[in-house]
Amino acid sequence: MLIQSVYTSAAIQPMPKSKLYKILVDSRVSNKLADVTGLLVYVDGQFLQVLEGEQEVVAALLEKISKDRRHNDVKVVYKTGIERRTFNAWQMAYVSPSAKELATWAGLSNTTTLESTLKTLENEPNRFPSMLSKLLLAIPEKDLEPE
Repeated sequence: MLIQSVYTSAAIQPMPKSKLYKILVDSRVSNKLADVTGLLVYVDGQFLQVLEGEQEVVAALLEKISKDRRHNDVKVVYKTGIERRTFNAWQMAYVSPSAKELATWAGLSNTTTLESTLKTLENEPNRFPSMLSKLLLAIPEKDLEPE
């Protein structure tokens, strides 16, 4: 069964583009082998990542990710069975919107902080499908390049 799982976490230290680039390159290689697709979002020291694939594969990947020392406070905030992948063209796409853009895409026009957006999303997971569709449209054609 295909699932889509979204988790959030906090970076241990600020992530320069070069480190984000390494994460993307490494995850694209391993995700291609595991038939996993998804999106990495990095905003103000916080990660939000979407993973899509077979349930067992995504669960094992989340277990591995939770042990990665580059971040902590890993929380799965959304999980659903899917018929089709949202990010089927990307082993790992990347977007780095502002906190305000993310809030707007989640339908939270009066929210200004990333913390309040993530808290609302956690409490109102029905907002994820619409937000993920908007994130899909925000994926740049050009990949993140190292500094």
